[in-house]
Amino acid sequence: MGALRDEHHNGWLMPSGHYPAAVYDDEWIEQETVPSSPAPAKIVSLRPTGFEAARTVGEHIRASIPVVMDLTEMDEAEAKRMVDFASGLIFGTCGGIERIARRVFLLTPADVEVMVIDRPLDETGFYNQS
Repeated sequence: MGALRDEHHNGWLMPSGHYPAAVYDDEWIEQETVPSSPAPAKIVSLRPTGFEAARTVGEHIRASIPVVMDLTEMDEAEAKRMVDFASGLIFGTCGGIERIARRVFLLTPADVEVMVIDRPLDETGFYNQS
């Protein structure tokens, strides 16, 4: 039984409640969706003045956040101690370490790949892009 004619509804058909629900083919279910882009990458830059910043470096690496560690404001002995700590941290987490400049290092967790491109500078001091 479909719909009933009801005089209270000015001749409109009133549902009887005894009919099957409509079934629609959903084309979107079978189509592949475009993968969402990952969240923007985050890199932490630290300029420690003492070894007490080592914990902060370790926490960021354990959270899979790359760290640029600038040791230019540390004295020689503390900077060496920080590099030793960073080396052990990177070894223990299977990460990577790259020297960017004198006393500046990039520490990366295991899931981050760093591509180093060494091309000679031309006579103007810029990289030759040709």
